[in-house]
Amino acid sequence: MSGISDPLFPHWTTTARSALKSSALLLCAALLAVITPPAASQEPTPGSLIRSATWEDHSQYYPPSPLCESDEVTLWSCQADDQEHALCSSRGSARVGDHGYMQYRASRGGSTMVVHPEEKRPPAGVFAFMASSNGDAAVEFMRGESRYTLVDALRGDSAVVVEPSDGPATRIACGSNQTLQVNYTLRLMYESGIWER
Repeated sequence: MSGISDPLFPHWTTTARSALKSSALLLCAALLAVITPPAASQEPTPGSLIRSATWEDHSQYYPPSPLCESDEVTLWSCQADDQEHALCSSRGSARVGDHGYMQYRASRGGSTMVVHPEEKRPPAGVFAFMASSNGDAAVEFMRGESRYTLVDALRGDSAVVVEPSDGPATRIACGSNQTLQVNYTLRLMYESGIWER
């Protein structure tokens, strides 16, 4: 083969140099495809274990609450003294346009004191779900002038935190729960559009 000599690689032919350049371009393109971050408009989605989670596979992780109906999921519950708190949900999707819903309910001494929202409706615009890198999870909502946070610590006790706009926060501690971290809960939170990232 004939070719023009290269001062750095005098024994390489033009054909060899051309093949090397093509290989280098392909390698650069492959590296860019691997390391380029997704476009800002692309939203990350949960992993396949969360997206494929079913009620049938996870129902044993949800202890029932007397505040939730038998055909509902008790997504989270908290008992403290004579108080009962629960986040109740339909078993199916709770997206806008579906018939699914979520409601926070609270009772004292067996009498229901709070149902939020009052009507069964999709949770988007009412609730916000947050999962922390340490495994803790929480659901927040506003009721009147007070912010409610249902805390589900992965390593520790659950709690209801009520923060009025004009006074100090109240924390009602209760036992360990960890149902906000169950894959089926995560799927419902994602599909309902309330999982904040």
